Amino acid sequence: MVEQLTIQLIDGGSIPTSPLQLRVEVINKEMAHNIFRRWHYLGETDFISTIDFGASFDNRCVGALSFGSPNAKELYPYFDRHTQEGWYEIKRLAMEDECPKNSESRFIGIAIKLLRKAVKVRGIITYADSGVGHEGIIYRATGFEYKGLTDKKSDFWVNGAIQQRGKTKGIYGEWKPRSQKHLYVKVYG
Repeated sequence: MVEQLTIQLIDGGSIPTSPLQLRVEVINKEMAHNIFRRWHYLGETDFISTIDFGASFDNRCVGALSFGSPNAKELYPYFDRHTQEGWYEIKRLAMEDECPKNSESRFIGIAIKLLRKAVKVRGIITYADSGVGHEGIIYRATGFEYKGLTDKKSDFWVNGAIQQRGKTKGIYGEWKPRSQKHLYVKVYG
């Protein structure tokens, strides 16, 4: 699956001068994870994806976008654990800072179009982390509907790191508030 331009644009040098110059295609997980380690604020943090897309310019990958099953098992009124099939979550998105304005939104739009050609998509959810100053402007530009902030939550920290799973009773650690996320939803009929 590849989305390419129908016209040849003038070469803008080592970085694209227009988001129209980006080529979007499916990439392997390793390539996507390398992009995220380099340019995403969560860096090395693992996650599970179903399908990964890369944005390239002049045969160089300048961004990655990963879709997977939603972490939320229930998102009223859209789905619950029994009706979640066909719902996807944008797990990660990262692009080189030198990419031109609107590159992220164009990348998201093309990747969604390719995802919908590959699988049945009932809807897509995504989050923008308020704790790092993200508001989700790129999701609004791509037609997602803003649904507000997620509920307040806390994480259990042990030795300077979040304890992802397991018991906390009897373990020396500290509960710290987690940043709230802006929730965006896009439904397909």
